[in-house]
Amino acid sequence: MTGSSDYPAEWETDVVLADGSTAALRPIRPDDRDLIDAFHRRQSQESIYFRFFRYRPELSDKELDYFTTVDYAQRMAFVAMLGTELVAVARYETWESPDHPGQKVAEVAFFVDDQHHGKGLATIMLEYLAAAGRHEGFDRFTATVLPENVGMLRVFRKAGFEVATKFADGVIEVDLGIEVTDEAAATIAGRDRRAQARSVARIVAPTSVAVVGAGRTPGSVGHELIASIRRGGFAGPVWAVNPAAEGATELGGVELDAPVVASLRDLDLGPDRSLDLVVVAVPAPAVEGVLDDAIAVGASSMVIISVGFSEAGPDGAERERRLVERARANGLRLLGPNSFGLVNTDPDVALEALFVRASVRSGSVGLASQSGPLGAGLLNELSRAELGVSSMVALGNRADVSVNDLLAFWAEDERTRAVALYLENFGNLRNFSAVARHLSRHKAVIAVRPADDELAEFLGHAGVILVDRVADLIQQSAVAVGQPVPAGNRVAIVGNTASVARLSAAACRRAGLEVVTPAGVEETTVSDVVLVADADILALPREAEFAAYEEILVAAAVDPGVDAVLAAFVPTPTLAADRLGELLTRVDRAVDKPMVATGLVDPSLLHASDLPVFVFPEEAALALGRAAGLGRWRADQADLRVAPLEGERAVAVQAAVHAVLDRAGGEACLVDPEAAAVLDAIGLDAVPYRIVDDAASAAAAADELGYPVVLKAGRLDRRSAGEGGGAAIDLRTPAEVSAAFERMADDLGAEVLVPAIVQAQAPVGHHLRVELVQDPERGGWIDVGIGGFAGVGLEPQASLVLPTSASEIDALLDEPWVAAAVEHPAARAKVAAILADLARTVGTCPELAGLRADPVLVRDDTVSLVDASVTARPWHRDLLAGVRHLD
Repeated sequence: MTGSSDYPAEWETDVVLADGSTAALRPIRPDDRDLIDAFHRRQSQESIYFRFFRYRPELSDKELDYFTTVDYAQRMAFVAMLGTELVAVARYETWESPDHPGQKVAEVAFFVDDQHHGKGLATIMLEYLAAAGRHEGFDRFTATVLPENVGMLRVFRKAGFEVATKFADGVIEVDLGIEVTDEAAATIAGRDRRAQARSVARIVAPTSVAVVGAGRTPGSVGHELIASIRRGGFAGPVWAVNPAAEGATELGGVELDAPVVASLRDLDLGPDRSLDLVVVAVPAPAVEGVLDDAIAVGASSMVIISVGFSEAGPDGAERERRLVERARANGLRLLGPNSFGLVNTDPDVALEALFVRASVRSGSVGLASQSGPLGAGLLNELSRAELGVSSMVALGNRADVSVNDLLAFWAEDERTRAVALYLENFGNLRNFSAVARHLSRHKAVIAVRPADDELAEFLGHAGVILVDRVADLIQQSAVAVGQPVPAGNRVAIVGNTASVARLSAAACRRAGLEVVTPAGVEETTVSDVVLVADADILALPREAEFAAYEEILVAAAVDPGVDAVLAAFVPTPTLAADRLGELLTRVDRAVDKPMVATGLVDPSLLHASDLPVFVFPEEAALALGRAAGLGRWRADQADLRVAPLEGERAVAVQAAVHAVLDRAGGEACLVDPEAAAVLDAIGLDAVPYRIVDDAASAAAAADELGYPVVLKAGRLDRRSAGEGGGAAIDLRTPAEVSAAFERMADDLGAEVLVPAIVQAQAPVGHHLRVELVQDPERGGWIDVGIGGFAGVGLEPQASLVLPTSASEIDALLDEPWVAAAVEHPAARAKVAAILADLARTVGTCPELAGLRADPVLVRDDTVSLVDASVTARPWHRDLLAGVRHLD
């Protein structure tokens, strides 16, 4: 809406503030006049002085009109709303800065309600002003601040943007760059994660709870919830709300600390008490009334167990939408609806709010499940495996709190060492990928593999460990919380039974691990260790001394050529299960490398604390292999990402693609030669060609290019060899070119042939297909497969999810079928450059929806891009994409 006075509704959104509360943020409107007036009147004398440099208790009618009427371009203002109350306003106005001639500059100002300082309102509104300013072509902001206004100076200094200050005429002049540098983006993302974590903590770690719909009848949802919370020993006050049981001091045998009240409004909170969490188990139509009561008493969050919302049809979906809109506008976060509840085993919280019985054990796994029953089952299995959870959340409909919010919470939660997810879908993959990638750098994120292979590829790119079965969540979690991540894929196998050790070695190799023999074993005092040469495993006799087992295990673990140890021990009369468990535990605690054990025995018999023990070698190897995969992923993250195009090349790509859209008036798919301008802008060099309209110009072009040449129909998207397929090859004289042109014009039609392409014939070699795709939901990726006629109908064989890195490109080129094509170092470098150039366009020009190069011919040190097509598509520019907001 550049330059328009129309109200830009696309800026309206909800935001999470620094304290975890929420607010509605939107552009100012002329009808905000009374709200601005009331806002100004209730501020302190000091705050008004800081804003206007003098005390003015009232604003004039003229000033109110001026402040609330903007053009949303040269003058812009945002307001933050909490319920019906305006709590902050921020604005910019363009002005001519003598310090920045030739640049578009605006002056900014903020005013935050005295009662809402410390929530980060000024900071987030500065981010929005900067985003709006960039959208309107501004280069920088300036501000004038009184020296004593240290709070506003702190906002500018910590915003993440490039800032400079100078003192002049008794005030501090602030100069602020508004481009989102890498440093600014990291700072903003960090603030967002911390705010999201605090927001979820209001639900997961409350200090007080009220259950609305707490019932008398055992087995009812409301009764089981209050019983679960009481049984779990919640650390704070618990209130029961039920108008049919008002005044009761027990509910179906559950003793209460306070009598039941009829409504949340009847709670005796007082000045020193607050209500953090409301758990709701009432019929769906009554939930909106409960939300109104929660807002009235200042509750922070709500878990909606009730059903009958989006899962029940359009009416329920509309009811759900209203709930979320009203809750966010009044500072609350919602979990659910249709949630089974949540658990937090922190002793300072001790919250078990479930309406189904489950075995809850304290541990360090953060568990999220879209399915409530499955979540309860996973709690039981984690407990049986002596793992336990730090917290567990049954997401339900995910109307407000999402898995992304939970990941942000677990990233900040010191008690959580790994995250296990069971999700039927992952929402917006762009957002999930960013949050999961951050968390995976520090803590393992484990999820059940989705059926969609493409989706699985995206999750893996974000560092998520994918398992094939729900049961594998438990086993992989055991490795994640009990062991460090392997630095590499070299595993040493030590056992007391050669057959089990051989099984382990074979399983490790299938899992992508390299089985190695530790050199350090030769320096031990153990004389009866046996190297099983055909398997590279170490086996001790069953009757070996107890100390020998320990010495060999330690020697293997500390060897610098070993990244992990798999202990394949079977209990024997001389090595009982309990002593074996003690041995493994002691070695595990003594070394800092990952170790897992297998031995065809019930893991519970070994009592090996923190050491993952598997019955079968295949399970142990798979879990260790997945952990090593996370180690490789983390190492790749240290590699610099392929940066987007900048400067003149970025402008050139944008201009070329936008020209395509302008000519087509919408989505367009272009083939040679129309795609040439886009290829040239990106920096991709196609095999030399000429565009021709008749037989004579075709022959002349062939003479200019040199023989042999190929004559191609310019209007065919897919060509095959031969004149009938639109590609006459190996033409070696002007006469052959002219004759081929005439025949193809007759057979295909001039409208298909012209404009025709005469192209130098590339050397025969390996055919690759390289294709860039950009999708608004999933982001961008590059597919690589067999090209040319042989690749017709074949799926791509390798993919790069974007953004990517040089190491990931190298890994793709190491795929055996690609490596065979790019065996020559020069060819490998040229194909890598093509992939990198395509990767750089993502983020530079989202309107470039696709680019297909097929074939890319590779022969020795020569790489030839022969055919290419470009798809351009209008892209809805989401104004909120660069700022913090709730989806």
